[in-house]
Amino acid sequence: MNSIYLDYASSTPLANEVVDEMVSAISNNDFGNPSSTDHEYGKHAYDLIEDCRRDVANLIHADQREIIWTSGATEANNLAILGSYEFNLKNKSGNIITSMTEHKSVIEPFKTLEKKGLRVLLLSPKKNGEIDLNKLEKTINEDTLMVSLMHINNETGVLNDIESIGEICRKKNVIFHVDAAQSIGKVSIDVKNFKVDMMSLASHKIYGPKGIGALYINGETLGRIAPILQGGGQERGIRPGTLPTHQIVGMAAAFRLAKKHMNNDLNHITKCRALFLKSIASIEDAVINTDEVSTFPGIMSLRLPDLDAESIIFGMKTIALSKGSACTSDSDEPSHVLKSMGLNQEEIRGTLRISFGRYTTMNEVSIAAEALTKIVTHLKLIKGQ
Repeated sequence: MNSIYLDYASSTPLANEVVDEMVSAISNNDFGNPSSTDHEYGKHAYDLIEDCRRDVANLIHADQREIIWTSGATEANNLAILGSYEFNLKNKSGNIITSMTEHKSVIEPFKTLEKKGLRVLLLSPKKNGEIDLNKLEKTINEDTLMVSLMHINNETGVLNDIESIGEICRKKNVIFHVDAAQSIGKVSIDVKNFKVDMMSLASHKIYGPKGIGALYINGETLGRIAPILQGGGQERGIRPGTLPTHQIVGMAAAFRLAKKHMNNDLNHITKCRALFLKSIASIEDAVINTDEVSTFPGIMSLRLPDLDAESIIFGMKTIALSKGSACTSDSDEPSHVLKSMGLNQEEIRGTLRISFGRYTTMNEVSIAAEALTKIVTHLKLIKGQ
C-alpha cells in the first residue's frame, strides 16, 4: 500500500521483532497445549507463556501471577466489570461509577449491571474531556462499589490523572478499574503506585498482534474475580480456553519493545504533532478539541467547522485517518465522547482523528498536512466560504 498511515489509535502495524518471534513460535516446537504439562511439548509451551506473562507484568510493575490472558482489551473490560460483579458485588446494593467518554466495552457492561439492580452514575467530563477529580470525589459515596475510568481516551487522546483517581478510590475503599488499551507501552504505568485494582491491556495498539490482551488483577486487593466464560480451568479458573502461544509471544515481544522505546516513541510523536499543527497553520478556523496539557500527543481530535469529516477523508484518498473510534465507525450516531464534551452535531461531524506512531516519518506528516490543507481549501471554495 502506498498510502500514509495516520490511524495508530485504531491499530498499529506489527513490529518486525514481533513478527520474527511469532514466526519462531509457530515454526518451532511451541505447538504444545500449555495446559497439557504431562509431556515436554506442553511443558515447553507452558514455560514460554509464563516467561511472556512476566514480560507483560514488568511493563506495569506487577507480579506475573496478576496477569490473566484475554482475547483483547474489550474482553478484559467485560471480564473486569462483570467478573468483579459476580465475585465481589453480586449480593450488594449500591452504585458504580464510570464516565460518558468511556469505550463501549465499558459502558455496555455497566448497562448490564444496571439491569441487575446497581445504579450507574455517569460522569460528564470537563470541557477539555478530562475527568474532574473534585466531581469524582464528591460523586463517590458510601454506596459506591466500583469506579471504571480509562487512562487515555481513544478518540481524543485525553490523558486522565489515574494516579490521583486511584488515590481517591483507595481512600474511599472502592474497586478501581482502568481501561489502559491506549496508554499501555506509551506512557509509564505503575499499578501499585497508581493503586489500581484491575487494568485492561491491549496488544495491537502497541505494535503487537490482534486477538490477544490481558487483564491485571491486583493480588493484594482483589486476588481473583469470577469467570464470565465457562468451560475450563485455565488462567486460575478465571478465563477458560486454550491459550494461543504464538499471539502471547507476540504481545510479550511488543511489550518488551515498548519498555525499551517508550521515551523515544513519546519524543517522536510529540515532534510529529508539532510539525503537523505548524504545517496546517493556514487553516485558520481549525480547532483542537482538547488542550495540550491533558492530551497524549499521539492522538489528535481536530475539528474543521462547517465541513464534513467524511468528505475530507474521501478527498484525502492516500492518507489513512478516521472520524473517531474504530469500534463506532459504522454507526451513524454522533460520537458520544465528543457529545459529552459539549460539541454539537455539526462540530462532531466536522471532527477528524489523526494519530501518529513509531513508524510515522516527518515527511509523511508534511505530506498529510499539505493534503489536508488542500482538501479543506477546495471544500471551502465549493461551499463559497
